[in-house]
Amino acid sequence: MNAQAVTLTADKSAELEQALSLAGANGEWLSSDFSLTDTIHPVTKEFGFALKATAPATADADLLVIQHSESGVIQFVFPEYDTPHHEQNKNADIVKRFGFIAPHQLGAAVADAEKWVGRAALKITKNLPTDVIWAIARTVEAANKTESFIALSNGYETPATPQQLDQAQGQRVLIFIHGIFSSIAGAFSDLGKPDQDDATMQKLIKAYNGHAFGYDHWTISKTPLENALDLLDKIPLGANWTVDLVCHSRGGLITRALCANPSTTDKLDHLDLHKIVSKRNGKVKDIGKVCFVAAANQGSPLANPDEIRKFLNIAALLASKSPCFALNVVVGLARVLVSSAFNLPSVQQLATTSSLVKDLNQIKNLMNPKNVFGVRADFDYAHSILLEMGVLLDKLLMKIDNDLVVPYDGVASTNPTISAADLLEFGTPNEKQGKVWHTNFFGQERTKNYLVTHFVS
Repeated sequence: MNAQAVTLTADKSAELEQALSLAGANGEWLSSDFSLTDTIHPVTKEFGFALKATAPATADADLLVIQHSESGVIQFVFPEYDTPHHEQNKNADIVKRFGFIAPHQLGAAVADAEKWVGRAALKITKNLPTDVIWAIARTVEAANKTESFIALSNGYETPATPQQLDQAQGQRVLIFIHGIFSSIAGAFSDLGKPDQDDATMQKLIKAYNGHAFGYDHWTISKTPLENALDLLDKIPLGANWTVDLVCHSRGGLITRALCANPSTTDKLDHLDLHKIVSKRNGKVKDIGKVCFVAAANQGSPLANPDEIRKFLNIAALLASKSPCFALNVVVGLARVLVSSAFNLPSVQQLATTSSLVKDLNQIKNLMNPKNVFGVRADFDYAHSILLEMGVLLDKLLMKIDNDLVVPYDGVASTNPTISAADLLEFGTPNEKQGKVWHTNFFGQERTKNYLVTHFVS
């Protein structure tokens, strides 16, 4: 590790090292001996960056992983932003493959170029068979966690035993579903330790007589619909649970899939939605209360094909500083997306234009509108502490109101539509705020009180 880049926590440093080790084991590692330099586009005269390398092998890289030397934040550089016009620049130290790097790719100010430290230049094999790409994705996620129900009465990481699941037979059960790059511990541990007096999680567990579970699952090697089917497979036969749900981010699409109730005449792109209906039989008796927190119910524009690179750098920023996102999984997804030419079904289904979103919007579901709640934010980056990270995100990251990852309107509209009275809001389009963004909702006292009000009181 470069001596300059020492500002990540021990856990985050370990996640980064694990990600880079996996890349090395996969034969992708080229070098870490490179840095960025200020440059000017020879034709457009736009200020930007170029790659200044002392290791010639870096010229063959497909992906650069860099780190801000003051904040520790990890970001990616993609050669897809190359331009042949930079060949006019005769500086022999500039690697032509990354000839011109637009500032918005890094979300950084040009003056900060010298503060970026090279961590890894990776050469990633493209056009791999689909099964090989999925195998790489599974390797990334398997190194992070095992898919299972977590018994929240025992903490955020202990898998539920068959006995604990069986004991919930015929009972009301509370299930937490995390989002992309995350885990039950990463997403929900801000609710407090289950054995901590007066912690929100303790109150929730007691309200459900101990029948509170989180579903840890993979988010880059499986689609949201596959996650929903897998979750149902892990519920014991004959369980007949009445299920209440709290979900975050991409977990909104999993929740919507779990509750899907298509008719046999619905014309669907995803026929597996019919399997949801049959798999629920004998396992889920009823759907009770549902709370969508920062949920990607209508997907995210950042998962649309033209925006994925921005999405990865936002995720890397958040993963560098938040336990909600796992940094090793974010780096892993960047590698897998390059391998798949940015054509990965698990990400495609998260796009606002996805066929899964379209299907879910047109079919019926089991949710009672009176029992559906939401939490959302309208985030103003310019007034946030994220400015201190040394990564200046493009203010036009999304041209619609958002919490940095998902659209403000998408949390509460279209099947299910959540009424204003049933929404907790941090900021509005008329009064934005800079304290609550996509990964820190569950650390807010208002969110905690909201969950207690709806699921305990």
